Amino acid sequence: MEDHLRLVSTQDDANITEAFKCMCINLQKLEDLYRELKHPFTWKQQLGWVSSSPADVGTGLRIRVQLKLQLLPKHNRRQDVLKRLRLCMDTTESPALYCVSNTATFGLSEVDLTQLVVDGVKLLIAMEKRLEVNGDIEGLVPAQK
Repeated sequence: MEDHLRLVSTQDDANITEAFKCMCINLQKLEDLYRELKHPFTWKQQLGWVSSSPADVGTGLRIRVQLKLQLLPKHNRRQDVLKRLRLCMDTTESPALYCVSNTATFGLSEVDLTQLVVDGVKLLIAMEKRLEVNGDIEGLVPAQK
C-alpha cells in the first residue's frame, strides 16, 4: 500500500510557493529520466496520477505545514473547521506545535490543492489570533464545502 517513490521538499520559512516550485522542478527532472528509460508516469483523465496506493490516487500531493497553536486545538469547533477546510491537524513532539495537512487529493490540481492548504493555514492563524483577543471565531468559520 506504500508508494514506490516519495519526493519531499522542505522549507524552514513559510514559503510554500518556493517549496512547490522546487518540487515541480525535481519532479519534471525525474519524469524526464523515467521517460528516457521508457517508464513514464501514469496519468488518467478520470483518476489523475495513478500510484500504487489507492489512497493516493489523484494528485498524490500531501502538503504539511507546522503551526504553533495554543488555543485553537482546544476549541470545540476545531474538528468542524478542519473538516470544512478539508485539512487535518496532528500533534508533534513539541507542545503547541501542530502539523496541518490536506485530506483531499482527488478532484483538485496540484496548484489548487496547494492554494487550499495556504488559505486554510491563513484562516487557522487568523482564528488563533482572534481567540487570543476575545475568544469568538464564529464569524471566521467557513461555509460547508
